[in-house]
Amino acid sequence: MSIKINLGAWRSVFAVPSKIVDEGLKFADGVKLKVLLYVLRNADESLELEVISKATGVNVTDIPEALDYWVSMDVLQKDNSDYSPVNSKEEIKEKNNSDREKTVESISKEVEEKKQHFVVSKPQKPDYVYTSQRLAVDSDLKILVSEAQTMLGKPLSNSDVSTLLMLKDTCGLRVDVILMLIQYCVGIDKGNMRTVEKIGIQWADVGINSVEAADNRIAQAAHSNKCFSIVSSAFGLKNVGSPTKKQLEYSTKWVGEWKFSQNMLREAYERCVDSKGELKFNYIDGILKKWEAAGIKNLDDLKASETKQKQPVTKKKSSYDIYELEKIDTLDFID
Repeated sequence: MSIKINLGAWRSVFAVPSKIVDEGLKFADGVKLKVLLYVLRNADESLELEVISKATGVNVTDIPEALDYWVSMDVLQKDNSDYSPVNSKEEIKEKNNSDREKTVESISKEVEEKKQHFVVSKPQKPDYVYTSQRLAVDSDLKILVSEAQTMLGKPLSNSDVSTLLMLKDTCGLRVDVILMLIQYCVGIDKGNMRTVEKIGIQWADVGINSVEAADNRIAQAAHSNKCFSIVSSAFGLKNVGSPTKKQLEYSTKWVGEWKFSQNMLREAYERCVDSKGELKFNYIDGILKKWEAAGIKNLDDLKASETKQKQPVTKKKSSYDIYELEKIDTLDFID
């Protein structure tokens, strides 16, 4: 009796380390997995980035990031610009001893140094290796990542985790403040890490690092957006997107501080367009500033003020005769 087993696709198999599933899968997106599987499948070949991109559909610029992630997880090893699978426990141990031998204390010291050198205008996100190292020892970061994923309704990429780490360590925002920030972004339909990063840097710049301060900031932002909504409605603006910082400041002043109605805002807008041919917030601010200084709060006040200005000025009759004065001067000169 002869036995024949048709292996089919199983004739060509390659090994995938359990470590990939056990430790690396949680924060690995589809891009990282595609790149890794293709590299492992062709482990004995020298692969160009363009070849990997063509085979996987991954953008060439994203491939190094994906490979570096698997290096940080000890699945791949890197020698200059060459990547290869980590083949033995001895190699892993050697790499750990040379590249990743950091205690919690040394990492904490590095965190403090990053905070001291923080520049709000150009904060630097940590690299992928450092992010993975921090995630392994920082329980607060683990909680932050877990809660953020729940709020945003999706798994975070390694780049997203780096953003959270930057806000926490480099910018110095507390975990509860960052979570409030994420919840706020979700509430205004901008639940993406790009918006979280942008607003988080702004909060760090003005020193918001308590729940109370964050709550006040959110309330102020809601008030400013409401004022801008009134202004944009008065001006007939549609689909204007996110207002600029200056537009929010103008709107808050006009509506929140000076209490101008939509009718007055519309009147100022029309006068601006008639004069300048386009919408100019600074020109409208000049108009409203004059009205505020004159106590003009509604259209009736404006009409009365302009009517008064148009009235002819009656010249007061002189109490002396100019010709008589000239005669006196002439007589004095003759004398």
